[in-house]
Amino acid sequence: MKQLNLSGRILFLSTDPDAIERQLAGADLTQETDGGRAARRCRLDRVPYLGLRASERNPFGIDAVRNGGFCVTVAGNRYGKGSSREHSPVAEYRAGIRLVIAKSFERIYRQNADNLGLFRSTDFGLIERIRRGEAIDIEELVASRDQIAAAILRNGGLLQYGARHMRDISVQAHAGDGAPRTLAQKIIERHALRTEASGDSLAPGTDIFVRADWHFIHEYSATRVAVSRASSGMQ
Repeated sequence: MKQLNLSGRILFLSTDPDAIERQLAGADLTQETDGGRAARRCRLDRVPYLGLRASERNPFGIDAVRNGGFCVTVAGNRYGKGSSREHSPVAEYRAGIRLVIAKSFERIYRQNADNLGLFRSTDFGLIERIRRGEAIDIEELVASRDQIAAAILRNGGLLQYGARHMRDISVQAHAGDGAPRTLAQKIIERHALRTEASGDSLAPGTDIFVRADWHFIHEYSATRVAVSRASSGMQ
């Protein structure tokens, strides 16, 4: 059984900036803090949690998390609020974070973390086990997840899962049983992909992969960056 070895330090996010700065300076907290939320703006591995405000201060600076040797983050409710882009969990992962323990997670952050291979848990009992040096079984961390999410996490993320299990996948059209279908159901039935994790079920609430006929992406930050560069005279 695969295990997650968490030999680094545990970072407790807090509304107390002194508590955060003590941890960044090398101190290990012995009790859980009041938690926090993911940073609103992250600059990949150098400054995760950049936007975290604690008593009108921003205690995180350049390379603070990476240089601190942290591999676990502990926080409070609605972790990931305001972090709708995948950059937020990417920043944490590249800075060394492999597990986030929080009371609850925002949906988009949760999905982005799964696709990246960043583990999450609401089990605060893991903290003492990690402090004792215990490796955590990956099956324990994915036990409550749906079949596809668990498979993606076992493989280290969506890209790794696709590389290993979706090289020769073809559309498995479902003929249906003759019952009335909505337009959405008809499209899904004609585009569903059968993988080792998704199986054959198309029941409502079931996670599946589908092949898209058209691909679109929305992106508004690049335009703003370009405007900023132009207005400042940068080339």
